[in-house]
Amino acid sequence: MQIFILLLMAKLFGSICERLKLPSLVGEILAGVLFINLIIFFPDIGITLHFDPEEFAHQDSHFLHVMGEVGVIFLLFMVGLETRFSDLLKVGRTALYVATLGIVVPLLGGFALMMAYDPSNINLAILVGTAMFAMSTGIAIEVLRNMDAMSSKEAKIIIGGAVIDDILCLTLLAIISGIVTPGTDMTNIVVNTIVVIVFLVASFGFITYIKKMATRRKLKMIERYRSADVHGDIAVGCDVSEFHERRSHPSELSILGIEVLVCLGMAALSSTIGLAGIIGAFLAGMLFAEFKDTMPCEENFNTVTSFMLPFFFIYVGMMVKFDSFEVSMVPLLISLILVAVITKFVSGYYGSRNGELSKDSSLLIGVSMIPRGEVGIIVASIGLTIGVFTDYMFTSIILMTLATSIIAPPLISWSYKRMQRRRHDEMAMQEKTD
Repeated sequence: MQIFILLLMAKLFGSICERLKLPSLVGEILAGVLFINLIIFFPDIGITLHFDPEEFAHQDSHFLHVMGEVGVIFLLFMVGLETRFSDLLKVGRTALYVATLGIVVPLLGGFALMMAYDPSNINLAILVGTAMFAMSTGIAIEVLRNMDAMSSKEAKIIIGGAVIDDILCLTLLAIISGIVTPGTDMTNIVVNTIVVIVFLVASFGFITYIKKMATRRKLKMIERYRSADVHGDIAVGCDVSEFHERRSHPSELSILGIEVLVCLGMAALSSTIGLAGIIGAFLAGMLFAEFKDTMPCEENFNTVTSFMLPFFFIYVGMMVKFDSFEVSMVPLLISLILVAVITKFVSGYYGSRNGELSKDSSLLIGVSMIPRGEVGIIVASIGLTIGVFTDYMFTSIILMTLATSIIAPPLISWSYKRMQRRRHDEMAMQEKTD
């Protein structure tokens, strides 16, 4: 019943948002906000649905939490499937500029804001700055996927910047959480950082090896299927893509099973060594991306992702509870949202301009950096657990995360359409001139 009601609300609100020219994920987030607050303010609804908001808030093993985590992991695997390693290397320099500024500028902005708010609490300022630089990969990428923009150079820069951003974010989070937590051994922090670096270097090295192996496999298949008629199924000179269309359905299902296993395995390994599971899932997708020309890797997995992904956005919305909201926190909340939006936009825009991109492309990348994600929620949870954050500060960080998640999608959609219109007009003018 809980699943039915949540998905019904998500689809209903998502449909309304689409009619208003907003991405459906905004409606899915709002569905989560409405559901959890109805339960809190009308406890009888929670009793009827056997839903305990306290259990949801304090148990990472809660069903909806798990579904949300798996949903975003599958999304990042799909993004990895659409991202070849060679394509990522082509935009590496610009993505590095965007990611580096996307860490430094928000960290300094959040730190300065909180030092002005409470100069005596440096740990609070450090943690708020940390929450500021945590980008949400899933939200920006889902908007771009819905507009069929994943093949654009800008999307690849956003993906590359997001991956580098996540890697740096989570490495810094391990260090910063150790600094602000009493009694933490610095030796453990250094060891964990080294383990993370080794894992990432090994993963990209393995992907490079897989890329070479996939290229050899593709060349052999093309040579074999063009030179001979295989059991009468393929004519001489047939392209490999024509062979894929005749592949049997059971083989696609077996590939789906392998994809799910590798995706979850890499995500689990990534989490174990201190990185977010989404990094491992993205790397797993990149592995399979090298075999897309010789195996049907995308079709069935896309269906699974479409079902799982709404749970992630519902979960983000359910983190916002208005029972701890205080009117006195409104000025601070507005300041947090403004600093969060401005610092990330400036980072993305000027990082892209430094990478010699046009103003339109830089605008798209800048607004795509705005939404915060699960890392910000993790920071808020850490701050609350160790006593650095009060309840209202925790709620402020969560509301800032939600606000940026709602503000960004329409801006991303607008900036992409604006960029496409300008390019179309320039091409039309060039043709007219010729």
